[in-house]
Order: sequence, then structure tokens, then C-alpha cells
Amino acid sequence: MFKVQMAVKRKPILLFCTLLISFILWEAASFLAGAAYFPHIWVVLADLAQLVISVAFWNSLILTLLLTSIAFVVGVVCASTIAIMVALNRSGELATRGVLNFVRSIPSVVFLPLLVASVGSSAKTAVLLAAFVVTFKLVTYIIRGIGETDPRLLDVAKVMNLSFFTKIWLVYLPSTIALASTGLRLSASRAFGTVVATGIIAGTPGLGLGLLTAETNANNPRLFSYVLVMGVVGVWIYRLFTTIENQLFRWRRSV
Repeated sequence: MFKVQMAVKRKPILLFCTLLISFILWEAASFLAGAAYFPHIWVVLADLAQLVISVAFWNSLILTLLLTSIAFVVGVVCASTIAIMVALNRSGELATRGVLNFVRSIPSVVFLPLLVASVGSSAKTAVLLAAFVVTFKLVTYIIRGIGETDPRLLDVAKVMNLSFFTKIWLVYLPSTIALASTGLRLSASRAFGTVVATGIIAGTPGLGLGLLTAETNANNPRLFSYVLVMGVVGVWIYRLFTTIENQLFRWRRSV
């Protein structure tokens, strides 16, 4: 109990120290690089205050989160389908292991020119690329989860003469949830980052396009404001999934 109270009391101190060190490092970088290229923290915060009260910013933020959510759901469905087909077929798992590892090792931006040439620079491009990232980030976790299904549950399902799809729904998928939750947490952050990166590189709508516009116009305070917003949103998404994971699976050590 005493240790918990001490930990609670230390949090404000640690937060203050972190902010102070960040401020010092920021100002040091501004001094070394020049305020024209690396603006002072108070200049960025003033611009950030103007940014967050604009309607266009909130429209971009909502659109980015919407595209991220769509890509995340599509990726989860695709990853689950691929994992089930691969994991329940031993020869299929051996045959596709190298292919999956190869595809996962390819940076997602490599596929961006192909998508832009195929569907143009639109919201669909961001969704497709982010869904691809989620799929091949998550599929390995689900395959491992299915492989760790308790054999006793499979014996019970066999005795009860459950159908193939019933076993998937009641036996295999529940067995993957604890392990796949880590993949879901990492995939959600990757999906957001991919949607933003697509906007920065290809000009698809959302926060990434706002940052690209600020960079094109040499508006460095606005550029850094967008970077701060993206960092906060990315951390918020990660913390949200971490909280859900810890609440649902307290018995399991998080990865």
C-alpha cells in the first residue's frame, strides 16, 4: 500500500521532470538549428492553439481516425481469414511461412506508388495501404494463437461433433484473443501511422495532408504543431488499446 502511494506521488514529479527536460532539449535544438528551421516551443504552442480551434483541423482529425478505423477493421478481418486458412492446414502453414515473413519485411511505402497508379491519391489509397499493414502485422499473432489452442478443447469439440465453423467461432478464435490482443494494439498504432504517412507522401486527405501543406508553404510552426498532434493521437490510440488489454487479460503479461 505504501509503495502504491509513493508511486502515485511520484507521477506528477516525473511528469514535471519530463516536460522540463523536453523543454530544455527543444530549446537547445532550436538554438543549434536556428529558430527559422526549428521554431521555439512557445511559437509552436501558440500556433497549436490556433490550429486546434479551426474547423478544418477537426475535420482532418476525424477523417484520419475514420480511415484508420476502417483500415483496422478490414485488416483484422483479412488477417483472421488468412490465419485460419493457414493455421488449420499444417502443410499450408509450412508453405506460406516464408511468404508471410517476406511480405512483412517489405516497407509498406514500397506499395504506395502502385496504389497511387491504380486507384489514385484518395482516401481509398490510405485505407488499402493501412489495411495491408494491419493484415500482415496481425496474421502472425493469430496463427500463433490458433496453434496454442488447448488440445482438450479440441477433444471436447470432437466429442460434441461441432461443425467446422462452430469450432472456429467457439474454440479457435477465443483461444487467440489473449495473444492477438498484443497484435491488435500494435496494429492500431501502425494503421494510424500508415494513414498519416500516406497523406504526407501521396497527399491523401487527413492530418498527413495538413502537414504536407505546411511543409510546402515553409510554415514550420504549423508543421511542428501537426507533429505534436500526431504524436499525442498515436500515444492515445496505443494507451487505449493497452488499457483495454490490461482490463480484459489481467492474468497475462503484456508484450
